[in-house]
Amino acid sequence: MANEALRLIGGSTDAPAGAAGDELNLREVWRGLKRRKLALLAPVVLITLGVFLWAKQQPPMYTAEALLHVEPREAQVVAIEGVVEELVADAATIESELNFINSPAFLRTTVDKLDLAQDPEFAPWLIEEDPDWFSQLVELLNPLRYVPAEWWSALERKPAGPGIDPAARRLNSVIGNLAGRLTVEQVGRSYVISIGVLSEDPIKAAQIANTMAEEYLVSQVQQKYAAAERATEWLSARINELRGKVLEAEAKIVEYRTQNQLVNTQSDNPLTLQFFQLNSQLALAQAERAEAEARLSRARSMLESGGIETAALVLTSPLMDSLRAQETELIRKLADMNSVFGENHPQMVNARSEMRSVREKMLDEVNRIVEELENQVSVATARERELQNHMERLQGEAARVDLAGVELSALQGEIDTNRQLFQTFLARYQEIVEQQGLQEADAKVLSPAEPPNGPSHPQIMLLTVIALGASIVIGILLVFLIERWDAEYGFRSADEIQAALGVRALALVPDLTRRETQGTAAEDYILQKPNSAYAEALQRVRTSLFLIDGEQPPKTVLITSSVPLEGKSTIAASLARQSARSGLKVILIDADLRRPRLHEVIGLPNQNGLSDVLTGRADPESAIKRDEKSGLDFLPAGVGVVSPPDLFRSSTMKILLEETAAYYDLVIIDSPPLAAVSDSFALSGIVDKTVYVIRWEQTPRNVALAGIRQMIEAGADIGGVIVSRVDVKRHARYGYADSGYYQGSYRKYYVN
Repeated sequence: MANEALRLIGGSTDAPAGAAGDELNLREVWRGLKRRKLALLAPVVLITLGVFLWAKQQPPMYTAEALLHVEPREAQVVAIEGVVEELVADAATIESELNFINSPAFLRTTVDKLDLAQDPEFAPWLIEEDPDWFSQLVELLNPLRYVPAEWWSALERKPAGPGIDPAARRLNSVIGNLAGRLTVEQVGRSYVISIGVLSEDPIKAAQIANTMAEEYLVSQVQQKYAAAERATEWLSARINELRGKVLEAEAKIVEYRTQNQLVNTQSDNPLTLQFFQLNSQLALAQAERAEAEARLSRARSMLESGGIETAALVLTSPLMDSLRAQETELIRKLADMNSVFGENHPQMVNARSEMRSVREKMLDEVNRIVEELENQVSVATARERELQNHMERLQGEAARVDLAGVELSALQGEIDTNRQLFQTFLARYQEIVEQQGLQEADAKVLSPAEPPNGPSHPQIMLLTVIALGASIVIGILLVFLIERWDAEYGFRSADEIQAALGVRALALVPDLTRRETQGTAAEDYILQKPNSAYAEALQRVRTSLFLIDGEQPPKTVLITSSVPLEGKSTIAASLARQSARSGLKVILIDADLRRPRLHEVIGLPNQNGLSDVLTGRADPESAIKRDEKSGLDFLPAGVGVVSPPDLFRSSTMKILLEETAAYYDLVIIDSPPLAAVSDSFALSGIVDKTVYVIRWEQTPRNVALAGIRQMIEAGADIGGVIVSRVDVKRHARYGYADSGYYQGSYRKYYVN
């Protein structure tokens, strides 16, 4: 890439003999800069001088610097968690703090506190002074001031809507001016922030820097206080909400206990105790029923098996005991009386009667006891059944109470949760209230700003040196662009022609200046100065043509070009005159039948010319004229031609060229440019050689390449290219291999 740039600045990579590659590049660069010294010096002078004058016109500015140290607090007055997290002094935090200090919202606090909106330095619209000459010059050179106001109005027109308040716009402008004077940066990789302020007044600069440092610390405390205040407000509302929820939940529990008769849920359930008691009573009742049934069954079995006597022995009661005693006494008495009185004794009859009466009473008592046992069984059975029914009712009631207890437990859990959350929020609220008055900034002023002793801006020498360096770079780039443009546009050397067109360059013909010719035409100059560089170039052309085909040099030579003003006709006339002056029999034919001018150059009339010969209005002998200055024969173009290409393709033209080639040593034909008309295509196929003229550094490469390609397609035998109107001095600056022909030590061979 570097070699490519050097090549383009130098204009070529052709190396002078004996030069190394690196040395060649440096030389090419130096030559390119010398060639384009005006393009190099113009931006250097204009930019450097402009920056210097601008810096001289700027008022002196002073920079004051305040240093802040960002440090998170490690010690806490109270061991409670803060609402706002302490700063962690890492790279991201420092960068965030830098952005905060640079923010418009923070800068506005400084503007409001120092009333900078009323300071002309930051509110320039308050200044009512006549501009100096430099400002007037800048204003005059500003192209925007010449744009009509209507155009600006049309460009700045916006959709209808609420506009910006002018006061707010001016305040934003003041904030922007302060931001432009502000430099906030981290000092190295430390935790120190530098706040630098640029101002026309050193005291004001220090005041602004210190105010910003103080406002930064205040803003940190305010942020923490505001965060704590927001937290307390939120917690207060939340605490009130939780207090209401706790009270509501407790009221629900009381109501629920009342509705479900749950007086004491903390002790044993009374239904459970009652159930266990009833269960014990039921067991006793079942036992008593079983016992009563057993006695009744025994009594009945005794009556059925042994009669009343047996039953009386089993069944006991006070009356039965007394009756059994009476029966025993009567039995003994009957036994005694039976032995004394006999069976039929009245006392025996009375005693037996008493015995029957006692036994009847015993039977009645037995029946009564059995009936009483049956009643006892019925009572025991009824009591057992009642206890069972009561237990079933207690079981249903216990199940309902258990379900109510589950719901009550859920309500109790909810109130416990709300009460715990309420206590947590209340404790946090009290912590924040205690913490709110203990807020501290996470930074401190490490070094307050002091009024500077001298101005810091503008640094005239530094700006001038920077402008000089930048302008040199711009100048070199400009030279590079110009050289690149020229290198892509035209041809400067024979090597470039050979490489791009594939055709050799016969010679580089120098351009004649007015100082050299002193007003003499080039066609006459070659006769007056036969040993000049101009004449030598044409001699080189003729020599090269004669050496092309060895022993058979061309006799008919067509000279053409791509576009007008390339020096084609001048070269044709000069080459013809020089060849004739050297002793050759030469004829010059003007084949430009549309815009002939060679007769004016030679100084002969344009009568009975080539067009007359080809149309048969004149014979060649009468049409050919003699140039007395050089002994050259000249056939002018003539007038009144309708279609020159048809005439050139005619047999008459071929015969004319054959006859002139047989009589003359050299026939030179000047034809019109290819880009204008197609006459040269018709002539190129009937001549021995065609010479193409290209103007040095002016003829576009693509135009020349297209012209030569068309000539070859038309059957032309291209003998070579002549580079015309070469600026010898500029050509020598490029350092091409052919640049020394007419410069340097070779100049002593020429008499110009």
